[in-house]
Amino acid sequence: MPTSMTFETKAKLGYAILVLLLAAGMAYSVRRLSFVADDQVARLRAGEDEIKLVERLRWNSEILVASDWGYLISGDPGLLTQVQSAKARLDENLRALRDQNLSPTGLELVAEVEQVSERFMRVQERHLDARRRTEDPSKLVRRFDAEQVPLSHELDHALDRLVDQKEAGLRDLYEQARTYRARLELWLYALLGFLVLAGLGIAWRCAKVLGRSYRHEAAAHEAARKSLAARDEIMGIVAHDLRNPLGAIRMRAALVRMDAGSEKTRQQAASIENTTMRMEYLIRTMLDVATMEAGRFSVIAGPCDVENLLREAMEMFEAIAASKQVRFEQRIEAPGLAIHADQERVLQVLSNLLGNALKFTPQGGQVTLAVDRQGEEARFAVLDTGPGISREHLTCVFDRFWKGDTPGKKGTGLGLFIAKGIIDAHGGRIWVESEPGHGARFYFTLPLELDTRPPPRG
Repeated sequence: MPTSMTFETKAKLGYAILVLLLAAGMAYSVRRLSFVADDQVARLRAGEDEIKLVERLRWNSEILVASDWGYLISGDPGLLTQVQSAKARLDENLRALRDQNLSPTGLELVAEVEQVSERFMRVQERHLDARRRTEDPSKLVRRFDAEQVPLSHELDHALDRLVDQKEAGLRDLYEQARTYRARLELWLYALLGFLVLAGLGIAWRCAKVLGRSYRHEAAAHEAARKSLAARDEIMGIVAHDLRNPLGAIRMRAALVRMDAGSEKTRQQAASIENTTMRMEYLIRTMLDVATMEAGRFSVIAGPCDVENLLREAMEMFEAIAASKQVRFEQRIEAPGLAIHADQERVLQVLSNLLGNALKFTPQGGQVTLAVDRQGEEARFAVLDTGPGISREHLTCVFDRFWKGDTPGKKGTGLGLFIAKGIIDAHGGRIWVESEPGHGARFYFTLPLELDTRPPPRG
């Protein structure tokens, strides 16, 4: 059955499409701009080349007139050679001009230039023939001034009109380039506006979905807060209402055990007494967890002798260690320490850590309770030779309801969570070091009592 896309997928897809549109639009614009720029450069270059040809034609015609006039006066053969050379270049320029891609107007102007050039050449040829027949030079010069100079001026005027037409064409090309640039600029602004609107649309949609999700999350958070408050209230009521009956049951079970006439009755009374003690412990644990989660957990700190704490902790577990045949030792690296802490809560931490260590240490193993000094703190350590903790579990051993993966070991999974909450409330820290097969080493620190801290240097 097909599933609908998640919000994250839709957002990514929308922005991917937006980026693709931006890239495609920019690529098209760059490609089009490059094509048009190349076309316009080619057309401008062609127009400039045509103007160059016209100017060369003008220059050659002037050289031709000057050389012709000089030859008519002097009859110098060298000047005649220059005349022939200028005529050849003039013909070459006219052919090159005809080969250009000209407009109808340009063709008419070139035809006019050719006609004037032909008349000019014919008149020039008559003058040259006359000079070769050694006619009177002064007479030839007058004929030159009367016949050929006007044709030269007419050729200049025709070339001027052709140049003006080419310059007008160049101006048109420049105007077309400006017009196309303006259109392309408008297209780019339109594309940018579309992409901005599309981006705003996607952002608005994302903001709307996120806002709805935030409101749902806020509502769920408020509901959870109220549920937690109700749970804490119920737990407080239940704990208060259960502890007194449980205390009464335990006292009556103790009386029955002491006054029992048979061994079986004493065993049953002892079982009831142990069960009630276990229930009281579970109730205290639940209350501690609830207050820690609600952020209302606190301790009543005061001066505590470290050696007395260790002695009490050792006395609590000596019998259990002996029954399991586990060597149970203490090690005091810095005698005479006193900490600023809640003694009962610290004993609760030591009880949790030592209970776990003895539970997981096999027969013949060893559990060590140690303390030393680190600056203005006392560092406690509970070391065992049990199976250890795998690396991937080291970061979650203090999480609520965490239980190790050792088979056959049961528990609530709250002991280490509560221990961390107690140490945090004292301003200390707690951590674990372990390698599978090499036991576990639990450490925690607590602040020293002020009068046991070293005096300031000065």
